[in-house]
Amino acid sequence: MTDQELLAAYADSRDVDSLSVFVERYQSGLLRFAARLLSDDLAAQDVVQEAFLRVAREPRHLIGVDSCHNWLIRVVRNICIDHIRKAIRGRKAMQNVADRPAQTQDTPAEALEREETRELVRQAIAQLRPRYRELVLLKVQEGKSYKEIAEITGLTVTNVGYLLHQAMKALTVKLEGRELRP
Repeated sequence: MTDQELLAAYADSRDVDSLSVFVERYQSGLLRFAARLLSDDLAAQDVVQEAFLRVAREPRHLIGVDSCHNWLIRVVRNICIDHIRKAIRGRKAMQNVADRPAQTQDTPAEALEREETRELVRQAIAQLRPRYRELVLLKVQEGKSYKEIAEITGLTVTNVGYLLHQAMKALTVKLEGRELRP
């Protein structure tokens, strides 16, 4: 069966055997590609699994594609790049923490002020419009990229950036005039 026939069978009747044949057809090559790109076999397995999850969620998306293999390679490549970027951000964050001078222990008054500041920020976020609040929490609390937020919310990446900018402006207005302690 062709790739399109396998995907159509899965899309029409959720024929898992057809999807399994499709996965088997490309899995080892994609794993090799991702492992070489990432230099990490476990991360490569996660990346390839994510690519096939995208196929399983939207099998009809690939039916009209000229080359499913090329599409899968592009998707795996993009997920690998996202993975590398996250790793770099994580290393930079760890380096920033390591580069900070040792801080002295907060006094009870300083600890109380810091907790009060956190509570003010939490309250300000809770007062945002629901869409803004959702985006801020996905970005700040969950550490999601604009692309990931776009996938989660169904917005475009550009729209996510614009709305997050507006949300941060609204948050700034809500917190204006308050003495915030880091």
